[in-house]
Amino acid sequence: MANATAEKLKHFGLRFGDKIAVALASVVFFMCLGKALTRPTIDVSPDQIKKAAEQSDSNLRRKVPTEEIVNTLVEQGIKTSDFAKEAETSSNMLLVANDFKARRQWVTPEPGAGLIRDQPELIAPTNVYAYPGRGGALVYELDADGKRVVETEPKAVPKSSTIRRNRRRRGGGGMSGSSGGGMSSMMGGGMSGMMGGGGPPTPEQEKQLKAEAERKRKEIASRLAGKDEPADEEEKEDPATKAQGPPPKEITKGLRWVALTATLDHNQMLENYRKALKNQAIAHPNYRRLDVQRQTKQKDGSWSDWGDVVAERNLEVLDNLPMNDEELTPETVRPENLNDPLPFLTAGLWEKVHIASLVPKELKEVPDPTKTGAGGMGPMGGMMGSSGMMGSSSMMEGGMGGMGPMGGMNSGSMMGSGSGGGSKMMGGMAGMSMMMGGSSMGGGMMGMGGGGQAETLAQFWRSEEKKVMVRALDFTAQPDERYRYRMRVVVYNPNLNREDVSPGVDAKSEELLGPWSEASAEVNMPPDVTAYALGVLPASPKSEMKAVFQVVKFNPEDGQTVPRNFEAAPGEIIGDPRTAEVPTSDGTGAKPKTIDFNSRLLVLDVTGGFKPLPSGFLGNVISQPAAALLLRPDGSVEMRDEADDRPDEVRKDVEGNYKREIKESNKIRSSSMGSGSGMMGSGMMGGGMMGGRGRSR
Repeated sequence: MANATAEKLKHFGLRFGDKIAVALASVVFFMCLGKALTRPTIDVSPDQIKKAAEQSDSNLRRKVPTEEIVNTLVEQGIKTSDFAKEAETSSNMLLVANDFKARRQWVTPEPGAGLIRDQPELIAPTNVYAYPGRGGALVYELDADGKRVVETEPKAVPKSSTIRRNRRRRGGGGMSGSSGGGMSSMMGGGMSGMMGGGGPPTPEQEKQLKAEAERKRKEIASRLAGKDEPADEEEKEDPATKAQGPPPKEITKGLRWVALTATLDHNQMLENYRKALKNQAIAHPNYRRLDVQRQTKQKDGSWSDWGDVVAERNLEVLDNLPMNDEELTPETVRPENLNDPLPFLTAGLWEKVHIASLVPKELKEVPDPTKTGAGGMGPMGGMMGSSGMMGSSSMMEGGMGGMGPMGGMNSGSMMGSGSGGGSKMMGGMAGMSMMMGGSSMGGGMMGMGGGGQAETLAQFWRSEEKKVMVRALDFTAQPDERYRYRMRVVVYNPNLNREDVSPGVDAKSEELLGPWSEASAEVNMPPDVTAYALGVLPASPKSEMKAVFQVVKFNPEDGQTVPRNFEAAPGEIIGDPRTAEVPTSDGTGAKPKTIDFNSRLLVLDVTGGFKPLPSGFLGNVISQPAAALLLRPDGSVEMRDEADDRPDEVRKDVEGNYKREIKESNKIRSSSMGSGSGMMGSGMMGGGMMGGRGRSR
């Protein structure tokens, strides 16, 4: 209930409040008016104003003697200066122009753009794919200090020396890598069909040729990573790399690696550079390197923190390669500093190291070897076929001049899909000179685009391709570990030490770091001895059920990976020393060797095989995939399941590659495509103009 007094005050305020406010304001007004009327007025007459004005005018017109002015200045401490003498002294002084130059150079307006440059926005690689591999690579032997060991004992040149040598790691120009392999392939397997009889092949020959073509298709497909989407002669020795004194010693080193491939939206990168730098002539990213980080899966299933992959350990391999393996992608989609070179493998084969959508179509499609090619030169598809030899570009500009001494063509144009220049080479060049020119146009000329400004003359990789490939090899992966990877692009700072940049733009750092990519899927580096469950043998009254295992043994010394099947029942250890065929790469054939296949895994239990169906179902039995419970040496237990092991991609690659290497051990290996690939396109013109990754670490 409301207070009675409060209610009365409220009604009084509402009724008389405005009247009280007006009364108070009136009282204040009259008080101020009274104060104003009582103050005295200013007593100034016109005569007083006139007299003050005349006095002021008299002071302004009065002349002061010079002596009085001087005395006043002296009294105040102001001394006279001999200006004439100082001027005469100054005229005799020698002036140096450099002392008066501008602190920075004048900025010249760039054509069609403003003066203020921004920092280009970098983007991350996408579709990061990781795949494990093992093998033996040809490398230079290093001592304890990391220096190359010199060959002290003279020895006969091995037959494998016919393989092409690696060109300079950091230079441009010159063909690299796979030209020799392609040449030997053409003159070997391919020429057998060309130079043979001109008649059609027999049904038996046709069957063999088709089988060989299918094998080549599978070999090419195994090296490609990602989906196949539509795409928006002996090498001359480089004088700069000619050996001085005793040559370094070459050895085969067993390696484990994880091959990382990804794509980079190079077209978007170009757009970002053109927008930021205000000039299309210089708007090309200068890629410096590819940073790679990885996480390791812990025992509890969690992932460790991201850590840098140790680049120095990888460079111990990549910076000491006598030979590089062949490339399937052209240089225009393979930035030098963002792609690790492929070491030449004497054991094992490369898998998933090329982006399928970036490999030229003619290198992925093996033509029907039973049909005569465009050149009409025999059942192997002909030298002049559209995809059999020289890639996708035109070969002929002035007619076919025949085979030169090096197997080249003595006139016309010879430019494969790996050339980046896009122009043809016309008339009058021998085959080898044309091959060297093709490499120059594919790699060297890409660094000369743009106008005449100093920064447009920088020699670095340039391309107008929309999408390019990045690739890294991690040789530090440990057996029986699981990883996932991410990567980022690092570029040279285009605004380094420039003044014409927007506020906040980094002009001091030598390099700019791009954003990290999304993490790859989990990848497992298999143990050096791995047992895969492939089936069971039915139990008999005298024995227990046995499981069939395929044991894959990797030798870290020479890189050989050999699979062999074993049977084991509960209570038995999988694998034991057995003799197996070991492939070779020098053409001497496979060699028998005793290998210890002991996996140190004890079988605890086995299940699987044919199981009877309940009554009422059609059929009598159903096949259940084999499953085995195994005890590891550290006391932990693992499960091997046929449903997972039989389709395992790594296991299938190991088995298929081993069979292929055994079959081709009587041939000299020319590349990881195998000894008899016969692909001139992939070797010499399709993607062979390759080089090592130029590094700035």
